[in-house]
This record gives sequence, structure tokens and C-alpha cells, in this order.
Amino acid sequence: MECAQIIDKTLKELKIGFKCIPYDRGLGIVTPYLYPDNDLIEIYVEELTGKRIRVTDLGETLRHLVSQGIDVLSSSKRKFMLEQISKRLHVQVVEGRLEKEGAVADVGNMLLDVAAAANSVAGLVFTSKAYEPAEFPEEVSGYLKSKEIEHETNVKVVGETGRNYHINIRINHQVKPEILVETMSPSQQGVMSSVVNKVVREWVDIDGERRKVSLLNDIDFHWHITDILLLEKYSMVHRWSEKDAFIDYIVKSRG
Repeated sequence: MECAQIIDKTLKELKIGFKCIPYDRGLGIVTPYLYPDNDLIEIYVEELTGKRIRVTDLGETLRHLVSQGIDVLSSSKRKFMLEQISKRLHVQVVEGRLEKEGAVADVGNMLLDVAAAANSVAGLVFTSKAYEPAEFPEEVSGYLKSKEIEHETNVKVVGETGRNYHINIRINHQVKPEILVETMSPSQQGVMSSVVNKVVREWVDIDGERRKVSLLNDIDFHWHITDILLLEKYSMVHRWSEKDAFIDYIVKSRG
């Protein structure tokens, strides 16, 4: 394979991964790049006067970090890292937004710079001692394998709004309709409601033909009854402390 072929194929894949959606102040660009929680990074292009534009994340990157219990601006170390990332990519931080202004002709480079900044800044989540890698989904997947239940992990599912979601586990072999499982184990107690809100949004947007399961890690965390009741409105709720009931549900769903 030659270099030109590799570059050409890579650019074609990138083109497929981008989506443009008009919004009230300009255009929203859904990129193929991900925040650490698997949400797609979205960048916005706004027209200014004099054939100039502003490319911005509208503050979504720092909001994602806050939802994980990390306030970058209140930590001198993380604030310094934020400044270094923005300086390297020539991106400004304005009232919590990552943005860049320039000529319309430079929109491609500007968009890539802001997207790269958003991706790098979002990575500051890994500087938190409270952050834990996604070990719970792997534990659940391993248990399903031990029970000889075929499944896929980290599956992309398109919602009714066109938004892409990355669901932890899909069980669709011999199961109609398929079962989607979100394995819920937050990085820390304080962000549990944010995790619940994210999963509820997914379940609301994904069509009702699928079976949806919110699997709670109730061994390491205590879940609030209000959060459980909210999840139960849009999905089946199972607890990891009751693995057998979870497996029974899957088996019975096979008919």
C-alpha cells in the first residue's frame, strides 16, 4: 500500500465522520472525535461582520469536565494546562468557551484547531484522582462471556434525532428486539446525577423497539431512589449485586 492511498482513504473516512447541522446562530459541526465519556465533540461556526467567522465549542468542553466533578478554572495546575493547550493551537478561552476567529477561507484549519483543543482539554479528566477507567463495562462483558451470552461492546447506535450514541453492550444474537445495556458506574458519588441524566437522554432518543437496560454498579455506589425511578421510566433497571436476575432477564428475552 502506498502513502497516497493511505492518506486518501483516511481523508474519505474523516469526511464521512463529519456532519453539519444549522442552528439559530450559524452551523453546528458534529465531529467524529469523542469526549472521554464517548459523547461526540461538536463545534459551532458563527458568521461575524466583514467576512469573518468565529469557531467555538460554546463552552461544552469545560461543561463536560464539570459534569465529571472537575472545575478546570479553580485549579491552578489545570488552568495552566488549559492555557498551554490553547496557546499551542492558537485558540482563545473566552468565558469558558474555546474559540477562534478568522477569515472564512480559513474555516477548515480553525475548526480542526478548536476540535483538537476540545479533545485535549477534555483529556484533563484523567488528571483527577477520582477518575477511574471504564473497568465496570469490562467486568460485565467478562461475566456475560462466562455465561456464554454473545454480545458486542461499545456499539454505535443512532438516535431518532440523528445523534450517535456509544452504548456499552448490545445483545442481539437470537434476541428480537435487541437488548442495549448501559453499565453505570460513575467516577465518583458526586457526579451520579449527571451520569443518570446522560443515560436518560440516550434512552429517550433511541427508538422504543429496543429493550433498554440500565445496569447499576450498586456494589461500589449507593444510588438515589429518585435517580432509579427516573431510569425506570425509560428502561429496565438491574443491579450488579443481583447478577442472576440480570442474566435471567436476558435468557427469558430470548423466548
